[in-house]
Amino acid sequence: MRKLLAVLLLVLPALSLTAQDEIEIVFTHTFGEVAEGEDITDVRIAVIEEIVDAFEAQNPGVRIITRSPGGYQQVFDNALAAASQGDAPHIVQVEEGFTQLAIDSQLFVPVSEVATEEQMASLDDLLPQVAAYYRLEEGVWGLPWNASNPVLYYNRDMFEQAGLDPDQPPRTFADVTAYCETIMSELELQACINWPMITWFPEQWVAMQNELVFNNDNGRSARASEAFYDSEAMVGALEWWKELKDLGYFTYTATRDNYTGEAGLFLTRQTAMTLTSSAGVSNFVSLAERFNLNLQVSPLPLPNEDATNGVTVGGGSVWLTVGHSEAEQQAAIDFMFFLISQENDMKWHKGSGYYPVRTSSVEQLREEGWFEENPFFAVAVDQLEASAINTATAGGVIGPSAQVRDYLLSAFESVINGGEDPAAALAVAKERADEELQAYNSLFE
Repeated sequence: MRKLLAVLLLVLPALSLTAQDEIEIVFTHTFGEVAEGEDITDVRIAVIEEIVDAFEAQNPGVRIITRSPGGYQQVFDNALAAASQGDAPHIVQVEEGFTQLAIDSQLFVPVSEVATEEQMASLDDLLPQVAAYYRLEEGVWGLPWNASNPVLYYNRDMFEQAGLDPDQPPRTFADVTAYCETIMSELELQACINWPMITWFPEQWVAMQNELVFNNDNGRSARASEAFYDSEAMVGALEWWKELKDLGYFTYTATRDNYTGEAGLFLTRQTAMTLTSSAGVSNFVSLAERFNLNLQVSPLPLPNEDATNGVTVGGGSVWLTVGHSEAEQQAAIDFMFFLISQENDMKWHKGSGYYPVRTSSVEQLREEGWFEENPFFAVAVDQLEASAINTATAGGVIGPSAQVRDYLLSAFESVINGGEDPAAALAVAKERADEELQAYNSLFE
């Protein structure tokens, strides 16, 4: 961590502006790259390139160069390393959990300091739940772009074969357990349900119960110094997860953060249900056709019938880096707002499954009948709009997000892989997380 913080606290050198006819803007994201002549298997990449081409056509003096060094952590670390050499990308996609770290890094400038009044006014159109996450006391730093929440994907044919109504998906933890009991008694499967080994789902289940993950209003009224990993809501979620595993109803690839691998288990009919991000809707629809799988999508199951507070905003946003010329910064900010314009917000949603971030986009899509014709894409939107706007659904904002979440993930693994008691494992995770938070916060006192 010391090595990372040493990079974070660098004072970035200003880049000198060289005379050139064309302004080049580097945009780094997580969706992969496609070599010339190579087929695009992730339809989201094609949508990004289409939006880039449209912007360049409207701005002939600007070229947008897209790069994808890897996942969220790699994209962030790559930007920091490049900045230390005076060569930071202009626009960086930042995962929602890295918000405080990005602010503390000194690598970024708030959007609200560079954008025009007209551009800032356009943010009044953001969905209220999305705006609640990204509006901080310091101003608007990043622009929400790839927004998602977790949903349930399931195999309709397997439900029917087990005697279950495929139009009545499980609504609660208890429902999932009961459905799995029926499915596993009727079908020969590796397990009933799977999902990635990540912290995101339990964090959502805590928010659904209107509980916080961190103190100081989830780190929004002051820096969080304590993790509520030993809360009744978190312990209860992990106890249910362990129950599924002990009954033989849950499986996973034994690899952390393996969205692709978990999707593979489900698509190859080794499980009847899977939890994953709504961001995968377009890819799941395409792959389900290829695998001849009768797909259905429904909301994330609730811990109980009373846990209706709602979900938090997941995904990421785009941030503007410091150290570039005024002309480059203006071109970059113009592209960022172009990226989330209503037209491109709708295009991105249709081509990816990430839900729109603008109210006008949702309204237009409903008027067009898009959600009626494509009901899978409506699940995440409806789930978000039904969510309360409060501190719990706003989500946690902490500096050492990766390290703190790693302690929580280690607790999950010790329970699911090793059978440890959930309360005991989470107590250890809390102790370690609290130490990490306090050590990090001491750097800014």
